[in-house]
Amino acid sequence: MDSYTLFTPGPIDVPDEILKETSKPIFYHREEKFTELLGKTAEKLKKVLYSKGRIFFFASSGTGAMEAACSNILSSSDKPIVAICGRFGERWLELCRAYNIKPVVIKEDYGKSIMPEKIEDILKKKNKPTVLFTTLTETSTGALNNIKALGEISKRYNSYLVVDGVAGIGADFCPQDDWHIDILVGASQKALMSPPGISFISVSDRAFKKTKSSDLPRYYFNLEIYEKFRVKNQTPWTPAITIFYGLKKGIENILDTGLDKNFDNHKKMAHYVRERIKKMQLEILPENPSNALTAMKMPKNIDSTVVIKELKEKSGILFANGQGTLKGKIIRIGHMGNYSIVKLDRALNPLESVLNQQRRRK
Repeated sequence: MDSYTLFTPGPIDVPDEILKETSKPIFYHREEKFTELLGKTAEKLKKVLYSKGRIFFFASSGTGAMEAACSNILSSSDKPIVAICGRFGERWLELCRAYNIKPVVIKEDYGKSIMPEKIEDILKKKNKPTVLFTTLTETSTGALNNIKALGEISKRYNSYLVVDGVAGIGADFCPQDDWHIDILVGASQKALMSPPGISFISVSDRAFKKTKSSDLPRYYFNLEIYEKFRVKNQTPWTPAITIFYGLKKGIENILDTGLDKNFDNHKKMAHYVRERIKKMQLEILPENPSNALTAMKMPKNIDSTVVIKELKEKSGILFANGQGTLKGKIIRIGHMGNYSIVKLDRALNPLESVLNQQRRRK
């Protein structure tokens, strides 16, 4: 089936009104028109992030913004902490290794969240400021980390907290400044409801000062270059112009709804999906789940790959498979952004039907 509805944890199903925004004519990005567009987008995004920090936009996926954070906050002599509870936490480790940085690694089993006390134990032993990399919402498992606690610990030890918030921003409450997050990473294609193509980092003043002493090699993601353009509401390289229209509209939709109501809506959708899963006599994977997605464990002897393929072909519904060792063992259901309980029913009803058919065949 060429046409289907996305219920994946990114990209998500983009509202028609936002897609319409992205179809506006291209214009030259050095004109005042783009300066105004970027400036308004940044100011509105700060409200969603609860942040007063500098926002740097990139024409890249979320991984590009993660690399920007890593290559600017670290120096070759640093020994950061990488806290992992899934595939995207592992990406921080891969980025550190790409720059020949050897971090201290804290790793939890897939489905579990990072234990803050483990981080504190390491910081006590280090007895000097360091950088902590982790995720807000682990997209591979649906687990939500206690970023508030990690922020308090980082502040207590004068360290720097860098958070991959790509899947969580807009779905899981995460006030950057109040929770002492020094760099928060995000992207356009998740709960911000726009197409892929833009990522960003929101950087605190103290983190930005630290970037000035970094000795790691970089060019495209060099914040020293970006800052000269940011103060003029510009980017040093050609931006994803039309995606900015969509991102601005997606953020405006969230603000028009109201931030509290937006987060409450995500909480209600997440609860509804999990209650439906319980009625199917199935379990969810994470102990502390995010409001952005639900990772559902498959019944014994049923491969999620088969179920996902059948739902796409017969019902025009696309869920996401597990990643790595979880492939075939879970289904990941995205419910961030442009969804409602009525819309989720259109996906969950055929899912339940296919699972019942599969069970009868076994």
